[in-house]
Amino acid sequence: MLNGASSSGKTSIGRALLPLLADPWFLVPVDAIGAMRSAAHTRALDDGQIEEMLRRTRLGYHRAVAALASVGNHVVMDYPLGERWRLDVLLDVLEGYDVTLVEVWCAPAELARREQARGNRPAGLAASQTEVYGFGHDIRVDTTDTSPEVCARTIAEHVATLSPPKAFDRLRATALDPPSRG
Repeated sequence: MLNGASSSGKTSIGRALLPLLADPWFLVPVDAIGAMRSAAHTRALDDGQIEEMLRRTRLGYHRAVAALASVGNHVVMDYPLGERWRLDVLLDVLEGYDVTLVEVWCAPAELARREQARGNRPAGLAASQTEVYGFGHDIRVDTTDTSPEVCARTIAEHVATLSPPKAFDRLRATALDPPSRG
């Protein structure tokens, strides 16, 4: 799982990572799931309805990844853990799967620059997602001055050397509240 703020480089790293991994892997960015949703209806929704639609989209994303993994597929998730409930649900939905949590970090000034250059994100989205970094990780890459290709090589080199318990296992063991099935 590539976890980082919007514009941190998760998708670029995921694309660079695929050819470096030994078995066939799927890159499943949450943005791809959101792009499948019709846009016409969202214009008529109020803020509460949009939030509920986004929650359902994220819950569906969790289960789509789990469904791919449940039949033996390897998946690279590209997903910001922007709200605690997302992690809680994933800890439950991905129970029994070998999850490597990769922190994709980027300096705030660079995030803001990338966000503005992209032009397809609300201003300040990346800055609002600082909570994505509070959960711990198995591998950390810093994309501020490092290319996606170098970050992908770092991940590929380290992922095979990790031994349990990994971040998801540690998070499950220390969870104070039981995971929400959401």
